[in-house]
Amino acid sequence: MKKILCLSLIISLIIGSCTQPKAEPEEKIENTLKSVSYLYDSVGIDPHELFLSLERVNKVIDSIGYPDAGYKLWLIQSDTNKTYRFMMEGYWPDQAIYDTIHNNELYKRVDAAMATRAEEELWKALKNISYNRFTLVK
Repeated sequence: MKKILCLSLIISLIIGSCTQPKAEPEEKIENTLKSVSYLYDSVGIDPHELFLSLERVNKVIDSIGYPDAGYKLWLIQSDTNKTYRFMMEGYWPDQAIYDTIHNNELYKRVDAAMATRAEEELWKALKNISYNRFTLVK
């Protein structure tokens, strides 16, 4: 009797776990706006330092409520172009959210204050050669 009761309990647990509704995946927002900056580096900046700086900004953007927006840093590898060293890509759901993020006090504080004087000097050493925005064609 105990074996039958135990077996029934196990079967019930298996069936119950199979029939439970699956958690729906979080809806991902499609980014339809990009900003791209090409940066010239005349002093040999460590790319990882720039990456860490942008990661700090991305955490602030996430805390504002937009985890699918932010910045990526690309190291340019080209045999023909010696002018640019970095490409900084901003990715945004749309212009309205771009404006919301850039007008948010948390973003303004992290952007204006920078974490350290060394980080501020790091960004000043780069020259922005080109800045463009792109919208996705649908």
